[in-house]
Amino acid sequence: MPRIPYPDPATLPAWIRDIVVANPANVTRALAGASEAVFKGFAGLSSAFTLGGSPLDAKLREIAILRVGYLSNAAYEVWQHEAAARHVGLSDEQISAIRTGGAAASVLGEAGQAVLVFVDDLVKNVRPSDATLAGIRKHLSDTEVIDLTLVSGMYMMVSRFLETTGIEFDETPIDWGGAQKWKDEMAG
Repeated sequence: MPRIPYPDPATLPAWIRDIVVANPANVTRALAGASEAVFKGFAGLSSAFTLGGSPLDAKLREIAILRVGYLSNAAYEVWQHEAAARHVGLSDEQISAIRTGGAAASVLGEAGQAVLVFVDDLVKNVRPSDATLAGIRKHLSDTEVIDLTLVSGMYMMVSRFLETTGIEFDETPIDWGGAQKWKDEMAG
């Protein structure tokens, strides 16, 4: 059982209920308990990162999201985004390197390593050092650095939401290839 119960679908506004029916993943079910404005806003922000609205490379985005999940000890987040990482082309060896960090991260390439260092510094210190910021700016435009900062912060929030509510694992991870339809619906 989750620590905070999933809302009864019968009590949800029709448009949110339709989204939950279209994507019954436990994370969606739990998010449906938020206020309508927050649910819609969260969906819009999430979609901007995951559906091509951001210029941030999908592999670099998933490196950041997974690293945040590992550092946050957010099991559901990690489980879902290991599947997302594979969907965008990261290998099991690369996923393992994201989990481990340090020297293992060399398999991520220079930009991937810089993302890992940046996310570690961001999560642990809130304000990455000047050296860390300069390191990531060698590989990303200023817009991409801002998007990387925001997606990392968003998934810090998501990890805390998941752990606070105690969301249960689904039978299978989200079908990231088929996620476009329901995310479009969530964004309204």
